[in-house]
This record gives sequence, C-alpha cells and structure tokens, in this order.
Amino acid sequence: MENLFTPLKSVLVTAMCAVLAFFAPIANLIFAVFIIFLLNCIAGIIADVVTDKKTFELKKFFHCLFETMVFYVIIMAVYFIGDILLNISGAIQCSTVIVYAILYFYGTNILRNCIKLFPTSRTLRFLYFVLSFEIIKKLPYMERFKEKEAEVLEELKKEDQENG
Repeated sequence: MENLFTPLKSVLVTAMCAVLAFFAPIANLIFAVFIIFLLNCIAGIIADVVTDKKTFELKKFFHCLFETMVFYVIIMAVYFIGDILLNISGAIQCSTVIVYAILYFYGTNILRNCIKLFPTSRTLRFLYFVLSFEIIKKLPYMERFKEKEAEVLEELKKEDQENG
C-alpha cells in the first residue's frame, strides 16, 4: 500500500515546489500579510480578554483567518494575471499597494486595540492619530473612500437585494 502512494507523494511535492517557485517574487508580500494578520489577531485577542472581559471566540478567529486567505488569493491572483500579461513588475507594484492597504486598515485596528490595553500611552494615541487622520491626506483615494464608504456599502446591499 505504501508503494502506491510514493509516486503520488512525489508528484504532489513536485507540484508544490513549482507553485512556491512561481510565487517566490512575492514571498515577502505574503509574509508581510501573515505578520499583519498575526499582530492583529494577537492584539485583538488580548484586548478582548483583558479589557472587554470576553472569552476567546474561535468563530471570530476563523473569520479573521478566512479574510486573510482572501487577501492571499487576491495578491496571488494579481501576480498570476500580471505574469500572463507579461507585466510582472506592474503586478508586484499592484500587489504591494494591496499589502499597504491591508497594513493601513489592520494597522489602525492593531493600534486601536493597543490603546484599549494602554489607554494612557500618548505614543500609541499619537500613532493612531497620524495613521487614522494624517496619512489619509497623503493617500490620493483614501480621503474620498472615507467620505463615500457608507454610500458604497448601501450600493452593495442594494445590489445584493436585487440579485437575490
């Protein structure tokens, strides 16, 4: 029976190595998303347990994990499509922008949770202020997004209702 699975195992290992080699140019971006996810998860769990007196929720953890997997798929799909279009550098740049967006939103959430843990920390409040309010002025679409976010959500709900 073991001899039957040996060729299959070799094929799977070879295929996995080929996939990893293909995505090697964006490995740092994938690792960055993992670090952001990990920090957000740890900060959220500690803030919930310590300040909000909540218990660890496995459902909340898996939701966060699933959301992170969606980001992985988006970043890898952008890279894959960029490869097909023979524009690897553009794909890496686009993937980098996606990672910076993830860093911005998760970063503000991490800082918010840290402020819950250390409410007297002026440094954390300052960093949160800079990230939440001042960085927006430097990002071309972020300010407009903040203004239109509720409108976009309403439009999505409306489309969902119309489509079933």
